[in-house]
Amino acid sequence: MPFLLSNASDELKASVQAIEDRADECYKLLRLLKRPANEARWALLTAMALQLETIQERSGANSPRHKIRMVTLDRCTCGFKFIAEHGKPPSRLAGKFTWHGSLVEDANHALHVTDLYTHFLNVFPMWHKGHEEVDLQPDGRVRFYIPRDSPRQRQVIAFQQGYRPRGSEITYPYTGPPKPESPEAMKLLAELYQKARPDGSAKKFSYEPSRELIEALRSKYQDRLDQNFRHPDTFQLRGYTLGEFKSFYIALLILCSIHEYICYPFNKAGQPIPVSSLVMVKTRPAWAAKLSKISGLSKDLCATIIEDLLLDPVAQPGASMCIHPFVPLDGFALAVAPQFPLASAVDDNVLRSYSYMYPALFSAQNTEKEAVMRERIRDASPQFRVEHSIELPDKTTEIDALLSDEASSTVVFAELKWIRKPNRTLERIARDKDVEKGLSQLRLIQAYARKHPDFLMKRGKLPCSLKDYTNVHCLLVVWDHWFWIEPQNGIAIVHFDALIPELKKSTNLQSLVTDLLSYDWLPVEGKDFRVQYAAAAVNGAVHESSIFSPASENRAIL
Repeated sequence: MPFLLSNASDELKASVQAIEDRADECYKLLRLLKRPANEARWALLTAMALQLETIQERSGANSPRHKIRMVTLDRCTCGFKFIAEHGKPPSRLAGKFTWHGSLVEDANHALHVTDLYTHFLNVFPMWHKGHEEVDLQPDGRVRFYIPRDSPRQRQVIAFQQGYRPRGSEITYPYTGPPKPESPEAMKLLAELYQKARPDGSAKKFSYEPSRELIEALRSKYQDRLDQNFRHPDTFQLRGYTLGEFKSFYIALLILCSIHEYICYPFNKAGQPIPVSSLVMVKTRPAWAAKLSKISGLSKDLCATIIEDLLLDPVAQPGASMCIHPFVPLDGFALAVAPQFPLASAVDDNVLRSYSYMYPALFSAQNTEKEAVMRERIRDASPQFRVEHSIELPDKTTEIDALLSDEASSTVVFAELKWIRKPNRTLERIARDKDVEKGLSQLRLIQAYARKHPDFLMKRGKLPCSLKDYTNVHCLLVVWDHWFWIEPQNGIAIVHFDALIPELKKSTNLQSLVTDLLSYDWLPVEGKDFRVQYAAAAVNGAVHESSIFSPASENRAIL
């Protein structure tokens, strides 16, 4: 029987703590810590990049297996923390990094251990905060259960992880087949490839992309960021705007895409991967100068942005390879594995990083989220009447959006919540409270509307009383993070990405709500995804937790 920390026996608490303590000492297994810190960091980052390249070679870019591994490696930063806290100082003698000999074994072993330890970091903090239940298995391992576990909650978790029903028109942000390069870009990449790539896989290479190649690639990444950025370019960060950051990141993506192509030409299957060259290494001034030249921003501004994107897992508990792609090898050199910036949800990541560093400044500016959602709802539904920001007369809350359709005699009260996806494990608790707050606000709206059915008519927001409508719905419309709420008493939860496509194509508001509340837009367990309780073992400590994977993939126990 599973227990929360608050109702667990002393014996169970002691058993769980013993397993956690043993896992925390897994760094003692790492032979990589005996090497200079700059060499160790380069080797660990290279091992990550090599895994992603190898999976891409076998399964294809953006295949389910490739996406899953990208997600897990993105948060597998504890190895860099171990190097910082328990490793040796950097050495100038280790400046020319090559992938060979015992370094290969040490790096792969370190990645394996830290990858397994990351599973422990994802669950034990939630147990200590009373958010996840555990049970001790007969063989001594501890099992962590899915919070609020139900068939629907599993569908919600799978949806958040990017799973969609087959044929769904709802896309997962920042994913999908990569946009092909233009013929001109492919020609210039092929020419550069012939000049840069050495024979064999052990040697490094050097190259200088032409201005023509950079410009041929610019529109692809400009379009990508323009489509995916959901906040205005005027949003102020640390001495620069989000628009300036976008220019910087376009330049970084151009460099990463060129390097990725040179390292792994997708049109030549079986070509050896030049492992020693997978990771891009430049000095801080060199990075700033190169990115300044491509972006048109000043070197000082580029240096400031680079500083904000440095990986520091000791000071940053929620460190992520996609959020912080620049890995300091020592006090001077920075390494980047191109796969992480290329897969990054850039807009979300920079704002998340900024919110961690400057929470007060971030909160002061981040006040227009619901306004963005309202504008998109209005643009998607010219066929319906849409009102917004209607304060209740009793001042308890306001109606974020009000949709009405006289033809189907339907009114929808919409409470809008754009809740940033948790990156740190413990952030889920605060994000869940935001969902619960939205639900409470919706209940206030519903209660007031039932007691005062004429107040919207008197304000000119509806042509008649709520009593005259056949269908009145209350929807909590969430974007990004959410959990399952069972539809009850006219209140239900839906995702913004499911609502917008329905608004664009529907001419009947009641039919639209009926379709949304069928939840056919959620993936189906056993068909679109599967859930298994898989074991992770490190340093003799073993725990089990849920793993979501494609339904067609029989994921092995870790």
